[in-house]
Amino acid sequence: MAIVAAFGLMGAFFMAGLYVAGALGVLSLLLMSVFGGQQLWNVLPSRSWQTYTEWNWVAIPLFILMGELVLRSGIAEKMYSSLSRWVALLPGGLLHTNIASSALFAASAGSSIATAATISRVALPAFKTRGYNERMVLGSLAAGGTLGILIPPSIILLIYALSTGQSIPRMFLAGFVPGFMIAGIFMLMIGVSSIIWPGIAPREFGGGLWDKAAWKDRIMALLPMLPMITLITLVLGTIYTDVFVPSEAAAAGVAGAFILAVVHTSGALLRRFMLEFLEMSRLILILPRNAKRWIRATLGGHKQNPNQIHEMLPNRQLFPIRQLFIEAATTNFTMLGQAFLSTIRTTSMIMLILMAAFTLQFAFARLGMSQEIAGWVTGFNLSPIQLVLVLVVFYLLLGTFMESYSMLFVTLPIVLPALRAAGVDLFWFGIILVILFELAQITPPQGMALYVLHAARREVNAATPSPGDPETKPGITTGTIGDVYIGVLPFIACMILVLALLIAFPGIVSWFPDLVKGQK
Repeated sequence: MAIVAAFGLMGAFFMAGLYVAGALGVLSLLLMSVFGGQQLWNVLPSRSWQTYTEWNWVAIPLFILMGELVLRSGIAEKMYSSLSRWVALLPGGLLHTNIASSALFAASAGSSIATAATISRVALPAFKTRGYNERMVLGSLAAGGTLGILIPPSIILLIYALSTGQSIPRMFLAGFVPGFMIAGIFMLMIGVSSIIWPGIAPREFGGGLWDKAAWKDRIMALLPMLPMITLITLVLGTIYTDVFVPSEAAAAGVAGAFILAVVHTSGALLRRFMLEFLEMSRLILILPRNAKRWIRATLGGHKQNPNQIHEMLPNRQLFPIRQLFIEAATTNFTMLGQAFLSTIRTTSMIMLILMAAFTLQFAFARLGMSQEIAGWVTGFNLSPIQLVLVLVVFYLLLGTFMESYSMLFVTLPIVLPALRAAGVDLFWFGIILVILFELAQITPPQGMALYVLHAARREVNAATPSPGDPETKPGITTGTIGDVYIGVLPFIACMILVLALLIAFPGIVSWFPDLVKGQK
């Protein structure tokens, strides 16, 4: 009776549009009051206290803040520009940049929505006038964004590991191979499709394969990425080598991201001050002629007669140090304020749902519902693989109208007892579950990443000239979200292929963690 009431009320709450945290919390209280007696109400304060004082949960807001600092400071734009020079020669051109930059940004953001929102706003203007197939562009951006919840540090993997008692470093290591498998198959599909249907992507000319100047340009383009790559490597490396626990590594990551973000946002002001100093101190006279021309052009100076190149520009006031600090402080305070506010919103949402989910999990266990569900599933005599296949279908259907965090918190208290009773390896199933959550992000009609991408496209179209303009080449047009739905279908097929490989060969998940950390 309690199980029937629980599922009936849960369905009614979600159909009525109640927020996830509210639905889970009200359901927990009703179940404990009606079927468990008044004494179970006393556990609510203790469950809240246990949820919000657990040290390991501190890693969640810290990793979110690390990603927000990278997002708000504009570092992602340089990452995208640098990667585009390496993949431009491949069939598919800049479409590969969407996948590669999403995979790299995922390693710092840990969130699919943040990855999709950031990369799409950077990438869409580059595609607008290049003649790429609109739907393939949108599909690659939506699918690339899903890598944010699989490639470490992943917030979903962190929550799953803490909720099921799995090792966080091993779970993070387990996400690497499947994450880059998905990215690789995405790029392979784009390349093959571009060869078969050349109209999908025009040929990019970024220098030939044996062009020394082009290779020099590519290598120089990596320099702006080195600080971010170093930060990600250090954060994840300290977790894998057990130097730091995840919360400590996340704190170090926030400190590093803060420094990089402040330096990046202040870079233009610092450069302007240095150029002004070189000119007014006459140190510019010892520089080569091309350097003089570049500095004066950057400062807005007029063209110089080559015979008068050694003459100084008319005297003008040096860019004041006070003004430099005021502008730098204003820019950085604005950036930090946006990052902190977004982190507070996301963390509050996650932690509120987490508290409600733990309360529901306690109610299920105290009322014996978890054991009943496990016994009911065991009665079907399903093998672990058969049970996982049933759950794959269940999550694929559920993902068409529910986003990843909601699915995790709503279903984990229900399926966890059944998985344990059937002897399913929770470590392996965690990666399967995260890929299913990735699919939920891009599965029509309610994939969250699809709406984020559609909104980004509308913003870009509103801020740039219309393709109907005679001076603008045909490119991204203002269309409906149906274009995003169609464009993402080939990428959904690729993800299902990877999912099938992981189910058929579970060793793919455990191979890398066992290699780094030893046998479980």
